[in-house]
Amino acid sequence: MRRALLFLLAAACVDRGPGPQPRKIEPAYVKANLLTAAPALDHVDVDLGGKVVYLGSTLDHATIAPGQPARITHYWQVKQSPGPGWRVFALLRGAPGSPDFMNLPATDMELGHPPETWKPGEIIQDVQEFTLRPDWHSQTATLSVGLIAVHGHDLGDRMAATGEHVADHVIDRAVTARTMPVDLSKAPPPPGTVYVSRAAGPINIDGLAMDPGWSNAVTSPEFQTAEGCPDPGGKATARLSWDDQNLYAFVSVTDTDVVSPYTKHDDSLWKADAIELFVDADGNRHGYVELQVNPNNATFDSWFATTRAQPGDPSWDSGMVTAVKVRGTPAANDSDQGWDAEIAIPWQAVKGRDENMQVRLPPQVGDRWRMNVVRVDGKSGGKDTSAQTWNRITCGDWHALDRMLTVVFADPSGAIVAKPAAPEAAGSGAGSGSAAGSGSAAGSGSAAGSGSAAGSAATVSPTLGRAAAGSATFAPVLRSTR
Repeated sequence: MRRALLFLLAAACVDRGPGPQPRKIEPAYVKANLLTAAPALDHVDVDLGGKVVYLGSTLDHATIAPGQPARITHYWQVKQSPGPGWRVFALLRGAPGSPDFMNLPATDMELGHPPETWKPGEIIQDVQEFTLRPDWHSQTATLSVGLIAVHGHDLGDRMAATGEHVADHVIDRAVTARTMPVDLSKAPPPPGTVYVSRAAGPINIDGLAMDPGWSNAVTSPEFQTAEGCPDPGGKATARLSWDDQNLYAFVSVTDTDVVSPYTKHDDSLWKADAIELFVDADGNRHGYVELQVNPNNATFDSWFATTRAQPGDPSWDSGMVTAVKVRGTPAANDSDQGWDAEIAIPWQAVKGRDENMQVRLPPQVGDRWRMNVVRVDGKSGGKDTSAQTWNRITCGDWHALDRMLTVVFADPSGAIVAKPAAPEAAGSGAGSGSAAGSGSAAGSGSAAGSGSAAGSAATVSPTLGRAAAGSATFAPVLRSTR
């Protein structure tokens, strides 16, 4: 009886639907790609079986890159109809002996106008779009094309090439359409790694991150809740950038309960809403800095000479410059929208008290560090503090040296392979971390340009930027811990 029931259940689960359907290609698309003459192109002119000539191709960019889309356009000239039973194939191969390989899918033109419908005299423009595998390691990608029997897989199933150009352009009955250089410096980072582009222009610390320098900054996905922590309220994302003076971070938080009672430098900021950065510049998991800022623009910095097993040194001063903008107030039990923090970290700070740390300052394109960005979410009443991070950690260890991101410094284009440097524009990096009178312990209103956001209705208050009662927004406040 049990077997009969299982049989009936299995029969009931049979999918009798039509299954995946091929893309429908509009006749107008096919018509637009049947030409009377080929455009200027890189000619190959290989004859396939006396029926079709592969004329050549054009490429939309001089180079291609792993993980990025590319577009190549093929041109076929029909001498005789190939007849039924043939299809176009296209293969990408890397350097000889490498595992780099891709079997490219049929193009829209091949689906809408397959070889069995080709007619004598037609010149077929065949656009092929593909994304090079992100794990491609070869410095070149060679594209081979041809015609093969519909159900064929062997070399002998490919239509043979004839004519004077076979020796130059045919290997294993496949036409070498072109060999494309691959810019490996633009390969996407592997999981747990981010490429931090050099700032596209000056960055002024005002809590807004509207400067041109931020335009090319790497942006995190939404932060992940630390394993074992309660779900935080709202979301957080971060951006990173750099120039010759500073490492920059900008963190944006959505939160209906922005709260922190801490207003003094080196208070216990981590017990309420805060942003924390951990930087292990030489990446050896031994000796790192911890930097924090909260919605009151209070800051905390500490140097850990070894690991967290040994107490940190909060008497050490990083000299970082911060600015905060709160959409609401840091007071408890009110309604808020969130807060943003912008941070400039002087390069010398990443060494902490270890002057002999083996790290280049400023870093060079291609240098690798370890770091993480943490958002601490407190609650009114002081309960259920949680954490979200760029790279996931556990709730029991927010420092988590073994779970830090690998940060690779890149040029303004995002490339991590050094290229000849162009002369910098005068004033590059000007204003980064410049704070007149920044030695003030309160740090409020003492920085040139503080609270200068256009259209901001609030002004900087002498109590660390708290807006007047009832104000919905804060002007940014600037602070240096120096």
